[in-house]
Amino acid sequence: MVEIENLSKTFLEGMEDGAEGAVAGAVYEGTRPLLLEIQALTAPTNVGFARRTSIGIDSNRLNMLLAVLERKAGVSLISQDVYINVVGGLKPEGTSTDLAVVLSIYSSYKGKTVSGKTLALGEIGLTGDLRSVKNCEKIIKEASRMGFSRVILPKKNKSTIKEPPKNIKLVGVANIREAIAEFAS
Repeated sequence: MVEIENLSKTFLEGMEDGAEGAVAGAVYEGTRPLLLEIQALTAPTNVGFARRTSIGIDSNRLNMLLAVLERKAGVSLISQDVYINVVGGLKPEGTSTDLAVVLSIYSSYKGKTVSGKTLALGEIGLTGDLRSVKNCEKIIKEASRMGFSRVILPKKNKSTIKEPPKNIKLVGVANIREAIAEFAS
């Protein structure tokens, strides 16, 4: 066996700066943070009902996130097919990638791009609020090490970070609307 020293780099190596529908997310797997690329594609549906296809993200979770995006942020995707892919075939456990999934869908649908140096982190509740993520400080340190300059994360997490890395801007948001506004700026 050979240790992979920089696993996050493996999952981010093809991520282009300013690619439509691509957002970096993160999970804490085992004993280490792992950064990964979430890709989304939206396209007008050609049949009577829209398709929802996901690789790496639970399809029930995707349907819930789409409902929250429509209801709490006013983004109607009823006439859009939505495709989600976690690059590299990874199937992240937990909900810390929720915000990255939603922002990648928004990016594809609106044709908006974001810097490849932005990481999105957070669980989205049914009310549209962002819930805190465990091991957030370790994930932020990994993001800093990987050259990220901005992390969009739940306000609750931001308030608990004692010493954020100096080369990274932490943007705390309370809900999905705030996250989209920050993402689109």
